[in-house]
Amino acid sequence: MKPTKLTKHQRNSMAIALGERAGMDVAPEDIAIMGDWLFHNHPDYEEVDIYKLPLSMCAEVWDDCKIENSPFGTKDPATLQTTLESLQYV
Repeated sequence: MKPTKLTKHQRNSMAIALGERAGMDVAPEDIAIMGDWLFHNHPDYEEVDIYKLPLSMCAEVWDDCKIENSPFGTKDPATLQTTLESLQYV
């Protein structure tokens, strides 16, 4: 599976939605969506936070992964699919 292509408006809207629900500043370039999952590459953390979509009113991290296993670190479909499959068992 490949990350969803977002328009600039969609990316900005999702960054604002996550920021409001999680209580932090989120830059549009630090989010990616794959299937029902939103990946947030926070610049201060070594791992990428993963949120279940749709976001709840008080978004909490579902899980995290290493950057190299996220849409920010690889374009390899097999690696990304493995990351998504691991989320089903959390």
